Amino acid sequence: MTGTSARNHYGIFKTKKALNLAIKYSLELNNTRAYIHTGKYITYTDVKFITDNLWINHFMENLPKPIETTMEEYEKIYNHIKLNYNNFI
Repeated sequence: MTGTSARNHYGIFKTKKALNLAIKYSLELNNTRAYIHTGKYITYTDVKFITDNLWINHFMENLPKPIETTMEEYEKIYNHIKLNYNNFI
């Protein structure tokens, strides 16, 4: 079987990984309209796009961090954003 089975236990999310990331960042868990997506379910990539943008706003506008992190996690996130979105920071 490919894709998401008929017994999706993750609500609007396609995978547990996507659901857990949305929970970690306190994102909308019940309304698909809160996400930019094309399919029936919200993918990890859809959620990651939103979380990356929250961090870009933090780094560019000096806004509060979206979530509390350790210094190691913070550096990892910063390097990820810098590598993938170099034009923004």
